[in-house]
Amino acid sequence: MEKDINIDTLLALLDDRDQEVYIAVRDKLLESGPSLLPVLEYALSSSVSLLQHDRLELIILDLKLSLLVDKTALWANSEDKTLLAGWILASSIHHPAIVAEKIDLIIQKITRDIWLELNEAYTSLEKVSVINHLFFDVYHFELNTSDLNAPENCVINNLLVSRKGNLVSLTTLYCIIAQRLELPIHPIRIGQYLILGYYGPEISKEVYGEDANPYLFYINMEHKGAIIGSKELDYIVHEHKEKTVLATTLNEGTLIKWLLHVLKQCYQFTRNGEKVAITNRLLDKLRKY
Repeated sequence: MEKDINIDTLLALLDDRDQEVYIAVRDKLLESGPSLLPVLEYALSSSVSLLQHDRLELIILDLKLSLLVDKTALWANSEDKTLLAGWILASSIHHPAIVAEKIDLIIQKITRDIWLELNEAYTSLEKVSVINHLFFDVYHFELNTSDLNAPENCVINNLLVSRKGNLVSLTTLYCIIAQRLELPIHPIRIGQYLILGYYGPEISKEVYGEDANPYLFYINMEHKGAIIGSKELDYIVHEHKEKTVLATTLNEGTLIKWLLHVLKQCYQFTRNGEKVAITNRLLDKLRKY
């Protein structure tokens, strides 16, 4: 009861015009942590004072940010982290009210549509061709070449609605779908260039010998999933002024970290300093990747 009374008293003091009083009350409320969010959100919905309303919004925003940072740290240290969960956390910077269940349902539908077109007898090339047809020709996912610096290009819910994204976000979505279809398609970073590889070391050895590249072929997301070989990859990478010796297979943490770096660059381009600061806090939790 005493705690309830203290909270009510603090909420009433949010209407005080004395800035020092407000700062003291704000700090006290923030000390309670994210568990106080339901109480503050209810107070916000019933607030009749504009000053109290504005201050409550700022405190709620701070607590939600702290919660997001904590969730990102938990995700980063989890042994069974998923790309989708990490991407939803990253997208929460732009859309704090994002609903994970709705995102998952949309991806489930896309994956099921592709799965229905696949056949176990298909070769690796044929399976990727089916994915490409559904992904690019039926669902019309594409690079947003007209507005590359828009933060929305990095955000999962925006991508699923507009079907437009950047190279990293399209690659991430493609990877999530491939994982759900249990296909060995991996994101590969070559310097600042990103491509997908179809992993098949055993088949590759049988066809090309013991020293063969473990990736049967590569999927170029810049060109609607065009399937290319090692020699074509060498040419493309050279055009991007990179070297294939720098190739690194990315795990969930490194791919989400790259996505956050791109998002940060977009916020810097749009001069949104507040979002840059939030993105930096999440990136700090991914330092080990």
